[in-house]
Amino acid sequence: MIDDKMRTFVEVVECQNYTQAAKNLHITQPAVTQHIKALEEHYQQKFIDSTHKSFHLTKMGELLYHYAKTQIHNEDLFQKQLQTVYPPLTIGSTLSIADYYIPHMIAKKFIQTSRPCEIVVANTHTLIQKLINGEVECAFVEGQFDTQLFDYHLLKQERFIAVASIHHPLAHQKITFEQLFAYPLLIREKGSGTRDILENYLQQTIYPLSRFSHFIEVGSLSMIKTLLMDSQAVTFLYAGVVKEEIQNQQLIELQIENFHISRPMHFIYLKSHIHKDEYQQLFHMMTE
Repeated sequence: MIDDKMRTFVEVVECQNYTQAAKNLHITQPAVTQHIKALEEHYQQKFIDSTHKSFHLTKMGELLYHYAKTQIHNEDLFQKQLQTVYPPLTIGSTLSIADYYIPHMIAKKFIQTSRPCEIVVANTHTLIQKLINGEVECAFVEGQFDTQLFDYHLLKQERFIAVASIHHPLAHQKITFEQLFAYPLLIREKGSGTRDILENYLQQTIYPLSRFSHFIEVGSLSMIKTLLMDSQAVTFLYAGVVKEEIQNQQLIELQIENFHISRPMHFIYLKSHIHKDEYQQLFHMMTE
């Protein structure tokens, strides 16, 4: 059973306001303050920094928030099991992985079984938050995540490449990265794994993203590939995303000097999740 003080703490963090948290919980504001004080006395830690004018969690407060959210989610799952209600398994996935890497794995495991399953597609940043909030139970992600908070399994190490139309002026030749700046860049939205890879690479060079003639944010991989075919734009994607179009000679990998990037794709879930053993078995069954 979850201590009410934990639920109070989570509500305060999410409202960032004691008064609003009290209203949402239907208790008095002094009661909210007493709950937070009791937690800090029990753990001998300061969770909310009251020296700032704005609401501010300490590092220990962030750890408690993640812990409390996980425990509340686990409690809800346990209550449903006691009521013989088995909720659907909610799996998250980034767009690239969902469209091009795991459909056959999902079909292999779930299409021919009666186990209810929901697939949530979002960028890495959003999925991490959904995992913490208990909205998603496990996820396939690209990019960085907190390895102290999540257990993880390597799905694939994939090449990250520059792509353009087969008829692009830079196709079929060895080029420098600087030559790309004369052309429009198609880029995913902020928070996506592929955008993070490109921006991290640029941060390690002398080039800002603004060096491109202009860039266009596009949330759809299919649209990005269609725009590439019909323009002189360039983009950066995982090799598997454009494998078919390259084989059909619609798109081409641009050969950039000294540009070699590969990134891992992982299956992750919270270390403290009540079903962590099930997720580990699920990954092995999906990938065997």
